[in-house]
Amino acid sequence: MADLEIGGMDEIIKRVKSMGKAGEKIENIALKKAGNIILEEAKKNVPKRTENLKKGLKVSNIHRKAGNKYVVVGIQRGDNSKIFYGKFLEFGTSKMKAKPFLGPAYELKKEEVKETIKQEFKNALKI
Repeated sequence: MADLEIGGMDEIIKRVKSMGKAGEKIENIALKKAGNIILEEAKKNVPKRTENLKKGLKVSNIHRKAGNKYVVVGIQRGDNSKIFYGKFLEFGTSKMKAKPFLGPAYELKKEEVKETIKQEFKNALKI
């Protein structure tokens, strides 16, 4: 799992968190939009003969861990039976070279993701 930190937003994050449930909704919307940016890029990178994998990639619901919210982009729990081979493509095997699609999508889009989250917060706070 890749972590993404957004610097220079302490005051904005503080204001969003002080909004209670409304602030949580803003956070959730921003995270989902950010996840969808990576998802769309990952789908472009999926090898052509793996349409089931492309269709099966998703952005998860919001998760929490150690006080932080996050989404998972890729194969979701429970979907593993039909598209289990995605992990072999991403990381390779002892007999197959890796053909990553998620990692490169994240690397290519991480700055856009940061800006999307910032913009969502700023729009919600009307600043």
